[in-house]
Amino acid sequence: MGGKIKNRSTRHREHGPIYRPAAGGWQQWESSEDGSRSLAGTAMELEDLNPTTGGLIAVPVRRAFSLAFWLPMDDPTLLDDLVFTQLELRGLAGRSRQATTFARQEIAREENEALLQVVVLPSNLAPRYWHGDVTEYTVSPLCLPLEADAVTLWMEEGIWTAAVTRGTTLLHFQALTSPEPDASMALEIWMMLAPLEAGRMVNSDLVCLVYYEGETAPELESWRSSQGMTIEARPLPSPIRPAKSLECMPLPVQQVQAAKVAGSRRQRLVLVAAAIYFLLVLTLAVNTLRLHWKAGDLQANLESKAPAVAVTKETMQRWNALNAAIDPLGYPLEILYQTARLLPKDGVRLTLFEMTLGRVVIQGEASTFPAAQRFQDEVKKNPDLAIYEWTAENPRSLPKGSARFQIDGTLRGFNSSEERGSIDAGADI
Repeated sequence: MGGKIKNRSTRHREHGPIYRPAAGGWQQWESSEDGSRSLAGTAMELEDLNPTTGGLIAVPVRRAFSLAFWLPMDDPTLLDDLVFTQLELRGLAGRSRQATTFARQEIAREENEALLQVVVLPSNLAPRYWHGDVTEYTVSPLCLPLEADAVTLWMEEGIWTAAVTRGTTLLHFQALTSPEPDASMALEIWMMLAPLEAGRMVNSDLVCLVYYEGETAPELESWRSSQGMTIEARPLPSPIRPAKSLECMPLPVQQVQAAKVAGSRRQRLVLVAAAIYFLLVLTLAVNTLRLHWKAGDLQANLESKAPAVAVTKETMQRWNALNAAIDPLGYPLEILYQTARLLPKDGVRLTLFEMTLGRVVIQGEASTFPAAQRFQDEVKKNPDLAIYEWTAENPRSLPKGSARFQIDGTLRGFNSSEERGSIDAGADI
């Protein structure tokens, strides 16, 4: 993924640790209160230093690729596409733009052309050179105080490396094959600089600076006797935090960070769902307690009024018991009288008259079946007996042509649960 060099200087960033490769492993440099840096630890592998968030990892030179070339600037929006094309021509591009991690910076411009320096991180960068918790990466030359218009040499992971500057800006870097800074290394440096000079990228009067670790400087007589460029040896300085670090991360780190973001998003969704579930449960619990308290309050209210209700109910029952004597229409003798008035002079007689508070049962016999039916109909239609709802089944025929009948009357609006006792008149009429 292409990117530009971007200034990210913040207080937290400036004081974060720097992890850089050294001659025999890795170093961790911490910032002190006065702004200087001190060596805080060394290890053979980066992971042994336990890199933390806010730190800066300097990728070794031999684990990155450096390119410098001129590109037309007619349409700056196409610059990343042109850079990607150059990487494809050199076999440094991944399967797609998304699978290619590179950063570019403009070094110089002449008319409509720009000189670009491009750093490419391989898509299969080994895990030993990156850490998932660290999101800021650069290449190791940018962590050195490079001299202007010079070739700087130093040792990383047992091999010598070189960085070339145009002015004070890093132009190119690469790993060297020579084991010592001697005549063969001077020739290798000349071969590295030749295409850069031919491409109008550097001038021919560069100086060479060797950074060394330990107390003894390397022997440089063989280099000087080869009539190579001027060379000077200095102790390896403490690293600097580049003002403009590369806005690119190794592809595996991007994948790790994307997985963390997705995991964090899932975790937030789970927490939100759990919070919603907790609120629902809490709401249900509160509502249940409220209903329980309300039911208890209603029960207490009912229990407090139970004596008054019992007295009222008993009074109503007594009143209903007196109703038959108080209301003439419900008095048993009145009902019996109204029923007896409907008897014909001959052929029908009553055998049973039974009356409770809300029900009347009349049984009788008739000399003929039609006479029994006529009497039943007259009882049902009598307006003086309309306070009852009358029902009657077909009379039952008896021997010798007579018939037995029964008429049931129910007081309109009467509640059968209120029925108490009965009045029975069983004499024949």
